[in-house]
Amino acid sequence: MKPFFAELLVLPILLPLLTGALLVLINERHHKLKFVINQVSCLLLLALACWLLWLTDGPATGENILVFLAANWAAPFGIVLIGDRLSTLFMLLAALLANCALIFSYSRWARLGVHFHTLFQLLLMGINGALLTGDLFNLFVFFEVMLAASYGLLLHGYTISPAFEAGECSILCRE
Repeated sequence: MKPFFAELLVLPILLPLLTGALLVLINERHHKLKFVINQVSCLLLLALACWLLWLTDGPATGENILVFLAANWAAPFGIVLIGDRLSTLFMLLAALLANCALIFSYSRWARLGVHFHTLFQLLLMGINGALLTGDLFNLFVFFEVMLAASYGLLLHGYTISPAFEAGECSILCRE
């Protein structure tokens, strides 16, 4: 593969990160604009996942695996992103489910609390980073990003008492 295609592995991480940063700057009163920006970003992510799957699909010769070394640092010291058929297929599935979930959330969830769309994009960034990373340390980092965003989405739109009761019940009601 050409080196340019390996650099495309950064886009599924950068696109949600930059979209989430943009969505923080927009006021919550403009929730339709935030939804449109979020949906366009998710559709771009879906198209990018399809393209990466097309690039990595083929016979298992080793030529269709994309490897990106950030700043050309070796694997133990730098960030390594690896795109193979399985990781890009899971990224396509995540982008497809993200588009469906975003359309479903438009009716109610996006209006209940603040920063829904930003948390949604950060969750996508964590998922894509965890799927594309090539080492355990960065896998842990992307899991932390994913978990922080998922905790924010879990508590999104609720007051303290129902969320506290749900957390208390999940801890105390175990068998």
